[in-house]
Amino acid sequence: MKMKKNIKLSMIYLTGTILQMGLVCGIKILLEKRNISYPEMCSLLFLAFGGTSSAIWGIIIAKKSGKVERYSDILKDYFSVKQPLKLYGLVVMFLLIVFGIQIFTGKTVDGVMWYTFPILFVQAIVFGGIEEIGWRYTFQPLLEESIPYEVASLVTFLCWGTWHYMYFYITDTISLISHDTFLIGLLGSCFILGAIYKKSQSLWLCVCYHCLLNVLSQTFTGNDLLMTLLCNGIDIFLAIALVKREPETA
Repeated sequence: MKMKKNIKLSMIYLTGTILQMGLVCGIKILLEKRNISYPEMCSLLFLAFGGTSSAIWGIIIAKKSGKVERYSDILKDYFSVKQPLKLYGLVVMFLLIVFGIQIFTGKTVDGVMWYTFPILFVQAIVFGGIEEIGWRYTFQPLLEESIPYEVASLVTFLCWGTWHYMYFYITDTISLISHDTFLIGLLGSCFILGAIYKKSQSLWLCVCYHCLLNVLSQTFTGNDLLMTLLCNGIDIFLAIALVKREPETA
């Protein structure tokens, strides 16, 4: 009975998230096909409505599933920065495997200053980290009640990837994406973030990883395809090995 309920809730989350994003995409497609111009304010509304879809439905399902008693509990978990150092160490380890070469060689993109990092991190807390309320805090744990972590990570990758491409469309950035390296990195992130949450039960640590990943992706030059495969392959192997160990309490 519980398994059926979890599957139903995960499907409600996914359907709501994709339909909400899809509604924005549909409106944008209709406007463009009819050559209807629209003000910048509409673009901001598209971004706000579509970009928050995973967080909105994550909040709804977290409450509906009994994961939290009050909506305020989610906000508390989102900023629950008091976590064991060893768990922060996991976040740093996974990031260093992907970005270690660029960090130690200082291969930043043009125009990056020291204050760029904190500004982008705060920005990511508001715009990027909220995705974790849906995908890691709600959706993937529900899947893992019925299917193994590895399979749940792959399913999340397919769904999260679909959501991302819809997001790229509404923000007119799809032509700027290096699709092969992005998808490899997204797959790695699904395993990494799934492992971080499974090991720590901390929404904040997933938010922290996601935000730092966004910051580093925007400030350091990217790896080539082979190095991207290697680094994410190592991270996926370590994430699976971490999950296979006895669970630890935070």
